[in-house]
Amino acid sequence: MRQSYESQREERRPGRFIGREKLQIDTNSPAMDVRLVVVFTLVLVAVTGLPHQRRCPMSRYQSVSSADIRVIRQLQNEHEKDMSTSAIKCYRNMMRHKPSVCDLMPSDRLILILERVSQTLDVLQSKSTSGATDVGPQSLMIFHKLRDDLMICKESTGISETPSEELKPWLHPHLQHFKDLASPQCLQDAVLLGLIPILVEDVGCWVHGQ
Repeated sequence: MRQSYESQREERRPGRFIGREKLQIDTNSPAMDVRLVVVFTLVLVAVTGLPHQRRCPMSRYQSVSSADIRVIRQLQNEHEKDMSTSAIKCYRNMMRHKPSVCDLMPSDRLILILERVSQTLDVLQSKSTSGATDVGPQSLMIFHKLRDDLMICKESTGISETPSEELKPWLHPHLQHFKDLASPQCLQDAVLLGLIPILVEDVGCWVHGQ
């Protein structure tokens, strides 16, 4: 009887070991590979304090999309239909003493375009929320994407936040002074008249002048 009981215990033991073997993780499985990558990424971020750095997507602006140009030109043309004669004066006042982007050093080019694109988005969003029908989602999306890409390029290249002595006089105090004193309508007119120059001239100088 004792022998029979011992033999039953021996018969159960392999089953227990088999159960343990089933609990082992297969390190060669694709799922394990994914988990290892995730763990490695988290450790890298924890150690360096930085996520994987994105590359500057400047190459996509080698030539501006003709569809984007059509959308922005239509917006600009719609605005010009109801534009007063003082709108041209507002635009000229804002752009007075603005240096050519092509003549600036690479860091200043990015700073200047980012400032103008951010200002443009502020005006377009304000105009859109006021119920204007000429500002469609496409025009907002174009400038949103441009600003996001400019920010990526600024972060990935480590460009200084401080403009050079060549650009500084136009940004501060001229542009800031203009924004502080101009009426909302004057600022809107000045910005909307500069949409195409930003996409064609400024972005073109930034891309091809690098």
